[in-house]
Amino acid sequence: MKKRILKASLALSIFTGGLLNVNMIPSSIQTVEAATIKGTVTATTLNIRSGPSTNYRVVATIKKGATVSITSSKTGWYKITVGTKTGWVSSKYIRKSTSRIASSTVNHMKTLGTSKQLIIVTADNESTRNVVIETFEKYDSGWKKRNTFSGVIGKNGMISSKHEGDYETPEGKYTITTAFGRQVNPGTKLPYRKITADDVWVDDSKSTLYNTWQSASKNNGRWNSAEKMNISLYDYGFVINYNVSRTPGKGSAIFFHIAGSSGYTAGCTATSKTNVISILKWLDPLKKPIIIQTPFNKVTNY
Repeated sequence: MKKRILKASLALSIFTGGLLNVNMIPSSIQTVEAATIKGTVTATTLNIRSGPSTNYRVVATIKKGATVSITSSKTGWYKITVGTKTGWVSSKYIRKSTSRIASSTVNHMKTLGTSKQLIIVTADNESTRNVVIETFEKYDSGWKKRNTFSGVIGKNGMISSKHEGDYETPEGKYTITTAFGRQVNPGTKLPYRKITADDVWVDDSKSTLYNTWQSASKNNGRWNSAEKMNISLYDYGFVINYNVSRTPGKGSAIFFHIAGSSGYTAGCTATSKTNVISILKWLDPLKKPIIIQTPFNKVTNY
């Protein structure tokens, strides 16, 4: 059985919806800035350099008040685009503005039902890997913004008609009912399932256990591939209830989890460990939390 699990975990690097490059997990998680996070130049004149240090050559300059898009970050530096210019600038001279969706927009959504907690994951378009993750809560006075985080999704972006192995994150609205992790419950009110070395998520479309969490030792021979759950990216996370009907080939193992170093996932949504824990502590099953994943131009469809 150990050999079977190893074979499945190797297959995972190609076919899973939840993870990519398990051997590239950094000792400390680096948050990847979303491409749609905007910033404003605060210096009178700011040099754009070809790399993230003053040792790199200046490729352009921009003036105070210019609006830039932050596409990635490295300690003390942002990679930005402004017009046709792209390069690195000192983060000391950029004031970030991460808000993307106004509470008023959420208050006009028609599909939220009785939910009182909402996570919205938006990308510039269907092809981008970088996303903005925003959380909202409903009070007597209406929906209010709580936090904005940056994150990453599938290598090939988002898609409304997902299939197994396409490296796409599924667009749509999904419920959130189960949290998980290799570590002890960080304080979430959601039902919390602790991952063991025996736990796998079945991604074999031909198996009757497709898209379910199983104990490997109790189900020998009931699938040809399954994702091993006992990995550090799953120290904390929650299940995105996608393909709950378990339609063969429509995709499996769609989670919200800790981001790795590759800058994308194979279909899940990921952010820093700190952000994941913060969201888990906030989620409350009594408030019927949901997550919407969508290109920004489709937000009003919900």
